Amino acid sequence: MNVLVTGASGFSGTHLLRLLQSERVNIFTHGPVKGILGRHFDTPVHDLHALVDVVRHAQPDYVFHLAGIASGENYSDFYSVNTLYAANLLRALEIAGWQDSPVLLVGSAAEYGVIQCDELPITEETPARPYSHYGVSKLAQTQLGLTLSRSGRKLVMTRPFNIIGCGMGDHLSVKSFALQVAAIIVKKRPPVIRVGNLSSSRDFVDVKETVKIYWQLIQTPAAHCQVINICSGKQIIMKELLHKLIEFSGMAIEIREDPSRFKPIDVPSHYGSPEKLRSILGLTPVKNVNDTLKEILDELIISMQKDRV
Repeated sequence: MNVLVTGASGFSGTHLLRLLQSERVNIFTHGPVKGILGRHFDTPVHDLHALVDVVRHAQPDYVFHLAGIASGENYSDFYSVNTLYAANLLRALEIAGWQDSPVLLVGSAAEYGVIQCDELPITEETPARPYSHYGVSKLAQTQLGLTLSRSGRKLVMTRPFNIIGCGMGDHLSVKSFALQVAAIIVKKRPPVIRVGNLSSSRDFVDVKETVKIYWQLIQTPAAHCQVINICSGKQIIMKELLHKLIEFSGMAIEIREDPSRFKPIDVPSHYGSPEKLRSILGLTPVKNVNDTLKEILDELIISMQKDRV
């Protein structure tokens, strides 16, 4: 079995590759940065002819499109990577004759945008009102997938909520908290944590559980042509996450608000309904968030201690 993965060097991509390795499939990756496993192709993401060649070499039974950017100053980059890359990849599969291979497109809960309290929990039927270029560009990818699905393509459009775990981006709040706590533990900084808004609540899912769900969904015919939330259905207040990390440290740590860390738009509450996922797979993410937080913190402490040697 051959599997093609884009965005393989990223947070979720790295964990997906490890899962695929355990499944003993032949792994092929595409993108500007090589993943930890598999045969890699680094052709330009917008070179359609080169992508066709990649597909012909990989002959993929399944395709995971995880590539995307979540932050940046040039808004055109969001559409170039998050939307056009997907369009070229899907077209390349057609030209190469592999249009029947199931494809999983990773979107985002950011596609829903600003949600009112009476609209919670967020279902796949909740109107999408993205307010960021990231959310708009991911919604465009999802709409592309839905359009092609109507012509018979086997596409799964996922909308993961807040994915956390070892290797997550430093720009994300949970990682920022953990980095600061770890640095305090190894005595690299004074016992003060600087934070933005701690009153908002979010729906968190563990990255290892998430990629397992991706793998199950792409192999499940009932998931094809569907938009599916990847979420726990539970909301956790950011302040609770921070206090749990501080509790793990066993130290007295001061929490100090930093105006520069507040977001221009910060949705108060954002959590999803996993009912559609449950109806398709018979399961939903169940890993305790505290266990994932402990894993993140422990890994950072070990890394920082090694740096000191």
